[in-house]
Amino acid sequence: MRRNVEDMINTISAFALLVMLVVGAVTIAGQALIAKSPTFMVGEEHAYREVAVQPGDTLWSIAKSQVPNEDPRDVVGLMRELNQLDSADIFPGQVLTVRVTQPIQPYKLAER
Repeated sequence: MRRNVEDMINTISAFALLVMLVVGAVTIAGQALIAKSPTFMVGEEHAYREVAVQPGDTLWSIAKSQVPNEDPRDVVGLMRELNQLDSADIFPGQVLTVRVTQPIQPYKLAER
């Protein structure tokens, strides 16, 4: 009886390992097929940009135009913090610092 239980546990373990190997291989193969040439993404970096406020600008409009891929609420909050603004009131000619996210250029392997 004990031998049957051990055999069953070994069979289940071997099957689970096989499934994990197949899923891993399919994932790696899919990634290779999707990419036209292998690249190494380093990530993103933050940079700071100074923006002169124009007539009609709001923190919201500046956030949407300068950092379009991020939630404007987060960008406005960070702009208020960076520029030490007690309110959302801004004035034409005022210079604001905005943190922008820039992708670091990927390294591409040479193609044959």
